[in-house]
Amino acid sequence: MASATLSSGGQSGIRIWNRELATYPERDARRMHLLLVVLITVTLYYELYVGSGVATIMLARLKIPFPIFVYILAAGNLLGAFASLLAGLADRFGRANLVVYGLLVVGLITLFWVPNVTTVLEWGLSFGVVSFVEGIILVATPALIRDFAPQVGRATAMGFWTIGPVLGSLAVSAVNTLTLPTYQTWQSQFVICGVVGLVVFVLAFLFLRELAPALRDQLMVSDRERALVEARARGIDVEAAISHPWRTMLKLDLIASSFGISTFLLIFYAAVTIFTLYWVVVFNQTTANANGINLWFGVFNAPRWW
Repeated sequence: MASATLSSGGQSGIRIWNRELATYPERDARRMHLLLVVLITVTLYYELYVGSGVATIMLARLKIPFPIFVYILAAGNLLGAFASLLAGLADRFGRANLVVYGLLVVGLITLFWVPNVTTVLEWGLSFGVVSFVEGIILVATPALIRDFAPQVGRATAMGFWTIGPVLGSLAVSAVNTLTLPTYQTWQSQFVICGVVGLVVFVLAFLFLRELAPALRDQLMVSDRERALVEARARGIDVEAAISHPWRTMLKLDLIASSFGISTFLLIFYAAVTIFTLYWVVVFNQTTANANGINLWFGVFNAPRWW
């Protein structure tokens, strides 16, 4: 049933490389694709944040000083930011392919490499590779949202995509709270996370598709033509507006809003990276209880972060 729905447009069977749809899918198929992309995004952030949920145990076992831990997290985020500049690879290899096989790489690293590291250098390298790969594929997922969301409902679809970081961090807290009392090792959380990542990879491998470039370009042309018509109707000189793109973007309202959301998200990044350490070190909570606090904190703050 799911296979038939997600293979709308005449494409059927397992697609190892060519995942393009020759026709625009029907509404139900589009919704299934959107839900799958959101699930993929949640999983990727779960895999990115899982180490912070067991940081108290991991830092002690691997003898990682807290400042080094923070520097590695910062370096990983910087690698992910630079990797996002490679989004042009999506045009060569396909957006869906980047996401599918990126999921495979991250899942394998999380399941097999990270649980077997024994030094801070090994963990830093593994985290850097995960951050780099995720930086590439997390650029492709919004593009897939755009493909399968009509222009009228695209803002809503992108709103659902933004729940990925929040639900990813909540998944870390929930799984740690439930399973750490039983397994009591930091490696166990990476194994669980890796298994989840590979399960989602299988779903993506079987069902994830993207629009063929000709179809995608046609939709883009139509949207652009509509935007040009509306702009000219308002008396805007389109050629003059796009002749100096940096000057167009460097406006107070754009800069202020970007600065504002960046500052606002500082508390979110603090929560997903060091709050577990904070509850354990300052308030003498167990790692499982600390994750439980993070879970409640995340649930009540989720509407703001969305």
